[in-house]
Amino acid sequence: MIQRAIAFATKAHDGQLRKGTMRPYILHPLEVGVIVARMTEDEEVISAAILHDTIEDCEGVTAQMIEQMFSKRVAELVQKESEDKSKTWMERKGATIHHLKVAEREVQMIGLADKLSNMRDIDRDYPECGEELWQRFRMKDKETIGWYYKGVEEALRNSFSEVPAYMEYRSLVEKIFGK
Repeated sequence: MIQRAIAFATKAHDGQLRKGTMRPYILHPLEVGVIVARMTEDEEVISAAILHDTIEDCEGVTAQMIEQMFSKRVAELVQKESEDKSKTWMERKGATIHHLKVAEREVQMIGLADKLSNMRDIDRDYPECGEELWQRFRMKDKETIGWYYKGVEEALRNSFSEVPAYMEYRSLVEKIFGK
């Protein structure tokens, strides 16, 4: 199942790049899958992690398609990790923070892995780009972006405080955005 998820995500994200870079987008969902695989051996959860952005960011990909190709549970996990793009950035990110606080552990794992991958990218690029880095993002404001990543940190603290991925995430958030 994981190999099929990799193949599906690779095809779905074909031609996409990470914001403001020449890095193929597929590297992000693959990294999210690896991070989740360090927290669980559940192939459906790992597959959902790899597929987490396909409904949200890939034209023509639906939950029904993922359910048919993988399983109902994988489709549900991907849907629970997807944002409603009809809402404003602040509405979406506020909803994500709230959702992660109350979501089932598997959804929280995928959310943590997704945000950790994002923070690794920020940490890699920030020394090179400096304050220009924030221009890649929709909000273009370090403080607002920091609000979001700190909110995710708080939302996941009770469930993951001793998990290495969370500890790395917390460390990167503090390094980039302060306490």
